[in-house]
Amino acid sequence: MRKVYRAEHLLPGDYVRTGFARFSADGPREGEYYARIEQVEHIERPAFVISGDGFGLDRTVKRLVGLRIQGMPGPVLLRAGDHHAAAAIDEERQKWDQLNPTWPTVFTAMFAGGKVATAPAWARDEPPGPEAIRADRGSEIGRRPMSFEKPASALCVGDYLQTQACRFPASDMGFDEGFWRVEWIAHIEGNALQALLADPDWARGRVTLANVYGISGVLVIPETTVKVLVVPNPERLRNDLDGPWHEKPYFQFEGATVPDEEDQLRKDAALRPPAPADEADLYPSSFSSTSDRALFLDGVTGIRPVPVSRLPWPHRLSKCRHFKRVEAIEKTYPADWYAGQVAHAELFTRLTPQDFAACPYHQVNWTAIAEAATELAAAELDEDPERGRAAYAMEHLEEADREWARALVHDPICWDDNHDALTNGQHRTCALRAAGVAYLPVEGRHLPDTSTSDTVDARTHAQQTVRKAWRDILTAILGPTHPLVEAAPLLARFPALRRLLSSAKR
Repeated sequence: MRKVYRAEHLLPGDYVRTGFARFSADGPREGEYYARIEQVEHIERPAFVISGDGFGLDRTVKRLVGLRIQGMPGPVLLRAGDHHAAAAIDEERQKWDQLNPTWPTVFTAMFAGGKVATAPAWARDEPPGPEAIRADRGSEIGRRPMSFEKPASALCVGDYLQTQACRFPASDMGFDEGFWRVEWIAHIEGNALQALLADPDWARGRVTLANVYGISGVLVIPETTVKVLVVPNPERLRNDLDGPWHEKPYFQFEGATVPDEEDQLRKDAALRPPAPADEADLYPSSFSSTSDRALFLDGVTGIRPVPVSRLPWPHRLSKCRHFKRVEAIEKTYPADWYAGQVAHAELFTRLTPQDFAACPYHQVNWTAIAEAATELAAAELDEDPERGRAAYAMEHLEEADREWARALVHDPICWDDNHDALTNGQHRTCALRAAGVAYLPVEGRHLPDTSTSDTVDARTHAQQTVRKAWRDILTAILGPTHPLVEAAPLLARFPALRRLLSSAKR
């Protein structure tokens, strides 16, 4: 459970969120996304923030909140707005954290214009700190991933920086818990530090400003050593790259400069030690299927030609004129199966040309539309302006068909390889199947440079889907070696026989 506070409400003793959605087969652990605030200061109208675009802030920043958080390599300048704090933390951890602070117990404001805050800017009902709970421990980990130290000024975008040095008990921490991806960095040095810090000497000549995945503010690190992972979890890295936290600064700093990326990488290469050959394999996988893992790690998202017979059947065409027939078929299947999709496939095998003609989706020239859309998608990928203009014009099509063809590219059917459902385009896919279209452009995640499989006509594909479903159902109910499993084709063909299966189960 969590609470939500305005930044100005936070107090020492609160456990503020410092991480978000660590992608790992072993996590998250109880309470790992939260760390204890040790000190708070409020900065009214900070002079070190300048006008400019930032994340979630007005161009004029009226107030910032500086937090010194347990285990952090530097204070955090918190953005305005709401922030999550833990509602409850394990009692033993709270006691340990109070006895092991990482910041001085007596302190003055760190930032220019800052004032030490022992009370919130506005009244709040709850006392500082979360309620105590008794938390279950996770399984202890033997070998943890390798890390190394380097100067804070050598941090690179993409580093997995340790922002939480310890969470009690240390043996309960996940494989790479406490390490989070750096998404933006900048430096302030020399005389420019006077505008930022109450005591510029604290910086030791330079501070590194960093956006770090999961932290809702800017981490301010003096010129000290920090710890980063040598090899991050490849699955977590892929997940973080697909869903970045914030790749631009929360706000603009006076005198801040963004370092040259190639220069930072050269510094890192000189400092980074070689990793053990099996380091990436140290992390447990979140995938049971090697093909799903390969798609997640190496897949790309975009439009590609897909055999229609590879696409899943609709899961709920509630606006279909024949939907009541689908519902009737669905009731003949066990409720815990993908009965809706199989029922749509079964209905497809029963529909007559007159049935298809009753639906407006089946009253356009889908064969020509699919060909034109496939050419348009290919032309856009080819980045050939002349070919693209000709493909977009589609002069051989009627105006209504042009709109359908362009929509297949610009409002595409969406499906990721290996997924069991479409996320957009169910009605169009049904119509394309009925028209006998073999391939069409589909947007989604897929492995690049892989050949498309052979296509199967729609009616055959529907029959195969229904037979496989009943084979799976019989196998689950009777066991894989039961002779009645071979009766799956009969149950697929003669729905009345399914009543016998229901009687046998009772």
